[in-house]
Amino acid sequence: MPITSTQDRISEIYRKEVALSVFTPELGIVSDAKAALQLFVDIARERQAAGNLPSRADWAGRCAERKRLMHRKTHYDNIPIKPQRVYEEMNKVFPRDTVYVSNIGLSQIAAGQFLNIYGPRQWINCGQAGPLGWSMPAALGVVAADPTRTVVAITGDYDFQFLLEELAVGAQFKLPYVHVLVNNAYLGLIRQSQRGFDMDFCVQLAFDNINVPDSDDKLRSYGVDHVAVVEGLGCKALRVKDPADIEAALRQARVMAAEHRVPVVVEIILEKVTNIAMGVEIDKVNEFEDIDCRHPEGLKGLALAGLLE
Repeated sequence: MPITSTQDRISEIYRKEVALSVFTPELGIVSDAKAALQLFVDIARERQAAGNLPSRADWAGRCAERKRLMHRKTHYDNIPIKPQRVYEEMNKVFPRDTVYVSNIGLSQIAAGQFLNIYGPRQWINCGQAGPLGWSMPAALGVVAADPTRTVVAITGDYDFQFLLEELAVGAQFKLPYVHVLVNNAYLGLIRQSQRGFDMDFCVQLAFDNINVPDSDDKLRSYGVDHVAVVEGLGCKALRVKDPADIEAALRQARVMAAEHRVPVVVEIILEKVTNIAMGVEIDKVNEFEDIDCRHPEGLKGLALAGLLE
C-alpha cells in the first residue's frame, strides 16, 4: 500500500516484509493494512484532542468538492468506441454486488478509475504486472466459489488471447459469467509507456484477417476474430461496434449466460489509440481527456472556488 510523492515521505504497509523492498520506503510497516490504518486513525484522534494535529478540514472539503464537481468524462458517442463509454454502460447494467475480475493493462487501469465497486472482494485483481491471461481462469474460479454472484471480467484483447482456451473449461463445467473484451488491437499500456520515447514499436496487434468479409473492412483490420474463436470453444459471443448498442448487448449477455450456463463474451471494438490518465507520482497525474465539469459556472467556477489548485 504505497503512498508516493516527491514532497512527502514514502510510507508503505505490507503483510510481508519482503515486499517493502519494491519501492524502498523511508517508513516501512509490516502489518495487515486495516489494522495499521485503524491505529493511524486512533493516534490522529489522540493528537487532535491534544491540539497537536493541525486541522485539514479545508483541504478535505476541497477534495470532496472536486469529487462532486470534477469527473472524468465517460459519455462519448465516438465510433470506433472510446473505452470510457464501456465502463459507463457497465455501471448501468450490472448490479451493486457484481464481482469484477481484471488483470493488467489500460483496461484494468481504466476499470479502476471508472467502475463503481461497492463492497469488499468485489474487485478481484492480480496486482502489479505480468500475468497476462490471469483474468479468465480467475473469473471461472470466482464463479465456482460462489455461483450465486454476478461475475464480470474486463480485459483487453491481448490479455484475452493468452488463455482463451480456458473458456472451454467454463463450457465443460457450466461456469457462466460475462467477459467484457475491449478490443483495440494494441498493447495499449506498453504503447502509452512508449510515448515518452516517441516510439510505437512492436505494440500493434492489428492485421488484415482474410476470413473477415471485405464488406466489413474496418473490423477486418482488427486481426483475430474473437467471436469465431469463442464460439469454437463452446461459448457464446456478441460484438458491439456502436456505443448506443453497448447496454443492450451487456443485458443480453447476462440473459444468455443464465440460459446456456456458459461464459458469454461481449467484444467491444474500440478506437485503437486512447491514453488513460496516469502519472509517475500521485500528485502529478496526466489527464488526456476533457474533464466533465459539473460546476454551474464551468471551469471558471472551479477556478474561483480554488478547486483547480
